Amino acid sequence: MENKTSKYLKYAIGEIVLVVIGILIALQINNWNEQRKERNREQAILKNLQNEFKANINNVNEAYSSFYEAYEASLLLLEIIRTDEAINPVLVEQLIDDIINKTKSLDIITGSIDEMLNTGSFNLIRNPDLRKQLSNWSFYKTDTEDDIVIYRDYLFDFFIPSLTNKVQLRNMKIPDFFEDNLKLTKISKSNFKIDYNKTIRTIEFENQVYNNALNYMYALNSYVVFKNYLENTVKLIEANIK
Repeated sequence: MENKTSKYLKYAIGEIVLVVIGILIALQINNWNEQRKERNREQAILKNLQNEFKANINNVNEAYSSFYEAYEASLLLLEIIRTDEAINPVLVEQLIDDIINKTKSLDIITGSIDEMLNTGSFNLIRNPDLRKQLSNWSFYKTDTEDDIVIYRDYLFDFFIPSLTNKVQLRNMKIPDFFEDNLKLTKISKSNFKIDYNKTIRTIEFENQVYNNALNYMYALNSYVVFKNYLENTVKLIEANIK
């Protein structure tokens, strides 16, 4: 009886050990599957972020180029104001048109990173350097947008209204897409005569153009900083894509 009991006890312990080993193996397999799913999700997120950030780099480049052209127009207008040379009205009107209409808005694409931050998927990013870089997204995005708001507020609330008694706005070129898309009749030129020596060669207007140029400088600097952030982030993203 003692021998039988000992054999049964050993058998029972063996069965328990096998069951425990089976459970541990099943848990390990399940854990491995979950990790594999998380890594696949991480890779999908990284690829979406890669595409999104690259698109934003292109958008920043386009916005920067347009702001640079408007800034250059501001500098040329400041030189016309500063010198005593004869003023070409057509050139003045073209420069002011460039200052007002050359700039393109910066359309920042945020779909993938917003989804990642709002759904808790941020925790799937394993690389600590990339996590830190992505956590700075809101700061760089907001800082860039703030400088653009300052520029737009000054341009539309102050600079453009100040032009009403200084230049012939009616003589400026209408964007082609208005006439092409809407098939509108062209606006005729103004018959009023303006002495630009009196209207734009003043310290008041020079300061207005100068302040507007400064706003372009701040915007251009923000674009450079934002672009550097985007490019550095893309490098980290690509280093973690398998």
